[in-house]
Amino acid sequence: MKLVSLLAIALFLASCATNPNSATTTARNTETTSGVRSPSAATDLSGTYLGEGLYQNRTQGLRRPAMRIYFDRVPGESDSYYSVLVEYDQLFSMAAPYLASQKLPIANHVIGYLNNISTRISAYKVVPSQKAGSYEFHNLEVQNGQIVPAAAATMVLNLDPKNNSANVLAGANITGNVDGLIVFPSAEPAKKGLIGSIGDALNLTQLELATTVYKLGHLASTWRGNWNDLEGSYLSEYGKFKDGVLELYSANGQKKMRFLKSNVTLAKHFTNPKSAPIEGDFVSTEPVPKMYVLVPAVRKNTPSEKEMGGRIGLFLDVFDGSAPEAGSHLVTELAFTNPADPEDFMMYYEHPQHLKNVGVEPAKAKK
Repeated sequence: MKLVSLLAIALFLASCATNPNSATTTARNTETTSGVRSPSAATDLSGTYLGEGLYQNRTQGLRRPAMRIYFDRVPGESDSYYSVLVEYDQLFSMAAPYLASQKLPIANHVIGYLNNISTRISAYKVVPSQKAGSYEFHNLEVQNGQIVPAAAATMVLNLDPKNNSANVLAGANITGNVDGLIVFPSAEPAKKGLIGSIGDALNLTQLELATTVYKLGHLASTWRGNWNDLEGSYLSEYGKFKDGVLELYSANGQKKMRFLKSNVTLAKHFTNPKSAPIEGDFVSTEPVPKMYVLVPAVRKNTPSEKEMGGRIGLFLDVFDGSAPEAGSHLVTELAFTNPADPEDFMMYYEHPQHLKNVGVEPAKAKK
């Protein structure tokens, strides 16, 4: 994750900002993973897109949060997808603790550590509906160690039939969310002069700010799944390098996770307080590509086993700075979603040195 000082300079370099009162503002998607594509009978949704929640029914949190959605094709099914939907936390609230961890770690004791970059995470199977250009979202659930879609659809994606851009989701919307509509930008905005850009920057929506940050930082956003690249130590909070609470490794041909109960970080400082008491050894299975389920290495019916048994593990590099232009900075977040509640997810932060021995300080770590 690489959220650099762009959050500060974005206010003055937001030439991509448009009218914040528009429901379809900011640039078209520039981060898709499958190249150029056009809406057609053989539309390919594969990739990742930025959108915006227009949440008139929400009583808490942002009414217009930036949203991130990922699509991966279901193996053997030509027009079905596995999908992950992420709602960003308030972007400005992330800036200070992240910058402190990068530039002045001692300041983290005053500013605090970063442990919230998202507010909701949910996983779906997305299948074509009976209406052309529309797709149904079915919540994914864990049943007997397998990941299966719920019978009933919870949301519907409606593509824009007039869209002929490279971004297949341009102008699309998602209906059925309990809080309101989710929309995706329809077109890249017209460029403005410096005075107009500064004026717009002072009224940036979360979507506009996210688009600006990704563009200026040459960042991507990646749903990862290569276990060999993901092994190592994971932290309770980003930048708190001494508090390794989770280790990923391979042994005897199995992918494994070891949770260590933290004696350093208080429960309230985890992304989810439920993470604090989790402990024990688990085997990590991958019933569908890039989605993981935990099985106890030795079943003891502990509270940790019960808490983790129904969750789906996802490796989400929300601010992916692995490209050379972004500094080749690869730090992935591991989220464990609760299929019944998108707000009840756990998140762990990969140690930036990709250690494979939990709790070792960076200066003393073995290469």
